[in-house]
Amino acid sequence: MTTESDEIPQNEGADGLTDRQRRAIPLFLSGPTITAGCEAAGVDRSTWYQWLAEPLFKAELHRRRDELTDEAFAMLSASLSKAVETLVGLLDDSDKRVRRLAAKDVIGLFNQRRELADLENRIAAIERSMGK
Repeated sequence: MTTESDEIPQNEGADGLTDRQRRAIPLFLSGPTITAGCEAAGVDRSTWYQWLAEPLFKAELHRRRDELTDEAFAMLSASLSKAVETLVGLLDDSDKRVRRLAAKDVIGLFNQRRELADLENRIAAIERSMGK
């Protein structure tokens, strides 16, 4: 019986990853779970954990995950104005319940933003007092 470690070694690229690792990363990232990602990539979970222990693989996985996150946030940012316009537009809806819920959402989001700004200011003040 052969195991994955008995297979012919794959060529490593300039990034230190094998072709198989490079091809598997998008499949790992697109899976809803580690198991699903491993199945899509045709990789055993034990191999996944071995690869994850490799600093170069782990760094590339995180880099690619960050890229996907940045792309997702860019898409959300592009739609933010439309979402705000929709929410604000609901304040004029004929249904009182819809208006109340929209008003509650607007007030809640405003308060969350104000609290976040307050926390950011307090953290900045603490960091300044610590000489950071």
